[in-house]
This record gives sequence, structure tokens and C-alpha cells, in this order.
Amino acid sequence: MTLDTGPDGPRGWDVRTARAELAARRIGHLELLDALLEALPAARALGAVLAEDLELARAFAHALDRRPTEGPLAGVPVALRDVLDVAGQATTGGTRALAGNVAARDAAVVHRLRAAGALFPVRTNLHELSFGITSNNGCHGPVRHPLDPSLSAGGSSGGAAVAVAVGLVPAAVAADTGGSVRIPAALCGVVGFRPTVGRYPSAGILPVSRTRDTAGPMARTVDDVVLLDALLAGERPHGCPPPRRLDHDDEAGAGPLHGVRLGVPEPFTEDLEAGVDAVFGAALRALEAAGAELVAVDLREARELSAAAGMAIALHEFLPGLEDYLARAGTGPGLVQVREGLAGPDLRRIWELAEVFRAADDDYRAALEHRRVAQRLHAEALSAAGVAALVQPTCPLTARPVGEDETVVLNGRRVPTFETFVRHTDLAGVLGTPGLSLPAGRTAEGLPVGLELAGGPGSDAVLLELGRTVEAVLREA
Repeated sequence: MTLDTGPDGPRGWDVRTARAELAARRIGHLELLDALLEALPAARALGAVLAEDLELARAFAHALDRRPTEGPLAGVPVALRDVLDVAGQATTGGTRALAGNVAARDAAVVHRLRAAGALFPVRTNLHELSFGITSNNGCHGPVRHPLDPSLSAGGSSGGAAVAVAVGLVPAAVAADTGGSVRIPAALCGVVGFRPTVGRYPSAGILPVSRTRDTAGPMARTVDDVVLLDALLAGERPHGCPPPRRLDHDDEAGAGPLHGVRLGVPEPFTEDLEAGVDAVFGAALRALEAAGAELVAVDLREARELSAAAGMAIALHEFLPGLEDYLARAGTGPGLVQVREGLAGPDLRRIWELAEVFRAADDDYRAALEHRRVAQRLHAEALSAAGVAALVQPTCPLTARPVGEDETVVLNGRRVPTFETFVRHTDLAGVLGTPGLSLPAGRTAEGLPVGLELAGGPGSDAVLLELGRTVEAVLREA
């Protein structure tokens, strides 16, 4: 059996289709795995894969063929970003000093996926120690874009997004601090979800910031993310309903988004790349045609406060969090060894800043207070506007060339790479709120553009259900 392919490369399988085919015995578990692994050479060539355990994955798939189970992910391969502990495997965070950091047990989220029957054939590449937005890894090389290898896949979870985009796996689980799931998902044309902080357990995940970090799933459809979200949150999945289709009544009458108020945050519609602006504008028109009411929401003050607080929080928490993780792992390397093993000059500069900020207790307390005020202002703005969610471009620009780690061109001028790519996603990262990035379309040059639905804390279910409808509307547009 071969992968279904299209003009832009492999389309692959989504989780729902794979499970339906497996349940109906129209395909075997090992047959499915081998079909997906046809995309492995492409994923390797793009720098997406750091480690493989194909023999074990095949053994599990073969066992499922002999004795099928009813787990919601039984026999479905899932890629894991190399910050999630997997028993018996090294969690390296993409840096050489942690090559011997072999986990004694699964991370809590990995345990939940394993209990659901998932297979884990590959670990994916990332920006070294997660501190970057390009996935240009100093130890293992860059993760390249699935449509144009001269471009970056985004980061820091670039390898996970590419693994899904090329059809190697139907889904992946990564981590998001300020956009690390949503940004590469948007740039590579897949779905990525950051939940409310605390919705998923954090044990066994190589950290950046305990205040901001969360695991997050990627998949080909919002339906699949709904399923993964339930499993990762320890909830009972309600099944995978078929994707929402616009029927005749929707088109001729009120529309599937009738009565839904969506907020358009003013600072996130400014200074967009022309192609992003065009795709986002078309998406807004499609949402309005489907019945949504669009209202402006002013988040400028909340954004300014969170932007000032976010890096101070992350830099203060990074080294203590990493030190605690290494002590719990008990596998040998300490902070000194990790620092000595850093390959990227950007990481060495960040490490030096983190050493300064670690002792800056007053600055840290001030940053946490800024965050609390920003959370209040954000909640008040959404409440006053009466919106179900915010809708915004996930990123203000599309993928940029590999190697442009310091600056990129936006609208004819050089701007900082990191700050520009996280300009929209970082607010949720600092506030701890959820965000769902889904494909909105492509530019005239053929590059994917992401649309993000964002909400207040605990609005995960609302965003995901809304995302299913928005996904259908955009597909029909």
C-alpha cells in the first residue's frame, strides 16, 4: 500500500481515517506503519528526525495484528518531540550533552498516549533546548520546510510539524512556551494546539519555564486534535465525529457561525506580510459569510505588559527548572556539562542571560505582577466584547530562509526574527491561555498561512469545537 499523494507532496493519513480503516480490517497495523514509513526518507532529508525506534514500533504493530485492541490510538504512529521522556530512550532536547539522558519512565503525557495504544517510531528535531524559533539546531542541523527545503520550518517544534506535514505520522506531540507548537504548524500547513497551562501534566518534560510551558498536539485535522486533547488531558474521548460540512441550509440561510462573535485583536492585524494579509482577509470574509460577527478587541495594553514580562519569567525559571529536571532524572550531566555542550551561539548567549536573570528575584516578581495585570486586562477585554474567541493570523509572515536566525525581511525592512515570529502567539504563552492554529490558505507563492483561534483560560473545549466549524468553513471557501 502506498501513501495518497498530491501536487504538494504526501497527504498521508489522519488519525480518524487510520482508526476507521484499522477497525474495519481494511488495512493491518503493520501495513499502515510501513505505508507511513515511506515518508521517512523525506523527513530525514528535511532534518525532522533525531532518533528512530522502528524495530519496536513494528513489533507492537505486528502484535496488534495478531491481537487487536480497542484503544482510541491503537496502532496509530505518533511522533514525539525530543523533550518528552520515553522509557528507555534518551531525552536530549536537541543538545549533545544530554545524549546519555536515558529516561527511566515515560512522561505523563506519553504514558497516556501509550495507554491509548499509540506507537512511537520517531523522535523529532527542534531548536536546541527549545530556545529558538527557527529549529536551526546547532548540533543536528536545521529543520527544513516541507514545500521548500531552502526555507525554515519554524520552531521550536519544527521537526514535529514536518513529520505530520510530509505524512510520516498522522499526529505528533510537542511543547509550546510562546508559540513552539503553533508557529511551525502554521508555517507547514498543519493544525497545532496549545492548551490552557495545567490542562496536561508536565512531569517528564524537559522544561523552559514552569509558568509558561505546556505539551501540545499537532495533527492534520482539528478533529484529530480534539481526540488527542482528550487523551492528553486524561479525559474519556467522545469519539471522532466526521468533519463538519456546510450543507445547503447553511449556505442559503443563517450559516454555521450564525450568532458567533469573534474578536479581531487590533495589534495583530498590523504590519502583516502582503500574502498573509490577503489570506487572513479572505478568511475573515469567509467567516462573516458563514454568519460570524467580527468585532475589534483592543489588546494593546495586555500585549505590552505580557511582552515585557514574558522573557524575564522564562529566563528566571529556565536554569532552576532544568537543574531540577536533571536531578530527578539522575542520569549524570549537570548544568555545567550541559552548558559546555551547547552548540549554537544563540544558546550560549541565552544561557548567559539566564544566569543573570536567575538571581534577579525583584525583576521576576515584577514580571509576575505584570503578567497578572495582563491576564486581568485580557479577560476584561474579551468579556466586554462578548466574543467566543479571538481570530488572528498565527504569524505575521510566512516561512523564511534557513539561516536567518537573527533578522528577517518583513515589508521591505529587516526585523528581529524571534520577536517577529512570536508577535501574535506569545501573548497566550505568557498568560497561560489556549490557542489553536489551523490552515487558513496559501499565499500566491504557495506558502501556508495559519489562522489562530485564541481564548481565555479554560476555554479549550470552546476553541476546539469552534475550530472544527471554522476549519470546514475555510475548506469550503
